[in-house]
Amino acid sequence: MIQSSFQQLLTEMQKINTRLTGVESSNQTILGNQQALNEHAQQGQNMLKELQESLDAMTTSGVAKSTAGKKNISNQHPALKPIIQPIFFELCGIDMKTARADRTELLAKSLPLANGNAYEMVDGIQVWRPHWGGKIDDKVNSLYIAEVVQRVWDNETSLRNDAKKKGEMKDEDYDRTVISTIAKLYWRNLSQQISSHVSAEKTEKLTNKQKNARRRGRRQTAANHRREAVPDFERSYGYQGSVALIDTDYGSDYVSYEEGELSPDSAERRKDQSQGKGSRKAVGLEWRSPAYVALFRVLDEIYRRKKSGEVRGGEQDRSAEPSAKRRKITKPKDVHKSTFDAHPSQMSSRPPKSGKSTVLFNTMVSTAWLNEHKEVEVVEGAEWLKDFIRNIHEGDLSLDDKNYLDELEEWYADEEDNGH
Repeated sequence: MIQSSFQQLLTEMQKINTRLTGVESSNQTILGNQQALNEHAQQGQNMLKELQESLDAMTTSGVAKSTAGKKNISNQHPALKPIIQPIFFELCGIDMKTARADRTELLAKSLPLANGNAYEMVDGIQVWRPHWGGKIDDKVNSLYIAEVVQRVWDNETSLRNDAKKKGEMKDEDYDRTVISTIAKLYWRNLSQQISSHVSAEKTEKLTNKQKNARRRGRRQTAANHRREAVPDFERSYGYQGSVALIDTDYGSDYVSYEEGELSPDSAERRKDQSQGKGSRKAVGLEWRSPAYVALFRVLDEIYRRKKSGEVRGGEQDRSAEPSAKRRKITKPKDVHKSTFDAHPSQMSSRPPKSGKSTVLFNTMVSTAWLNEHKEVEVVEGAEWLKDFIRNIHEGDLSLDDKNYLDELEEWYADEEDNGH
């Protein structure tokens, strides 16, 4: 009996083993099927990716072709240009009789409205103010272009509906889409022109700013040299407080120039004053009195002599003599004039405006100029300037400076005689 039970148990175990083998085989089959499904899924994803890339390439190609077509569309409808372009200016209140370059400048000066509106009413007429520096699809710009298209369309429609008149457009041009496309192209063209114009203005302003800075730097150098000469000047003349009359903004401008820009008269003056190419042109100020100009010239001469080691009469300045204890002998510095005076008629109208609030004494200012500019405030003082020219010491003015001062006094006298 035991043997029979054992036999049955063995048989059951064999059946269980057979079932386990079947389950294992099924698992292997399922695993294989899953791997196959994963491979198919990956292949599907790869195919979708390739399809998407192909669609993207086709879309890009289509956009490029569309853009190219838009760029060339204006050439396909040349008769529309003279019809559409004037409307852009008329809407902005600009007369088409104005020169082309001036029209563009007027557009550049027509700034967007502060309240954000697309136009303003002027004498009952809409005057549009597009934002040329903005994008074409800005609200204001979109309304502006839409108005251009509507005006062009309405004008042509009106002509076509009038039996006595004839339309200006060809039938293939009489299309809103075509008109809108060409209007947008012209807007972009105008925007670029205006942008270039504004950039040119900015460049010019920057150039002028740099030029004025250089000129002021030269005036400052001259003013510093005059201040150095003040102690010697006051010892020689006995005047006190003359340093208070020196200001960078009260000095002449020393102007550089291109050789080809120099007028024949200026070239002759340069030659007469023994100056050559590269010398700067000294441009005086209309408001200065001849005596005030003379003071600057004397200070310039004293400074030049001091740096050159000279004294009046050709004697050597003791301060320039080498020390007996030194073997090396340094020659006095050669300081020579490198400017020539422009004619008084070319003097600058730059007013006496001091950056340091330097006091403007009445004797520093030309009487004739002051009579015409009564709004300028002056203070009584520096009375010694009135007779200064007659009291200038021999050797304190160069021959060129003497000639210029004579020329300046004569010019002022002529101006007074002529009522200026």
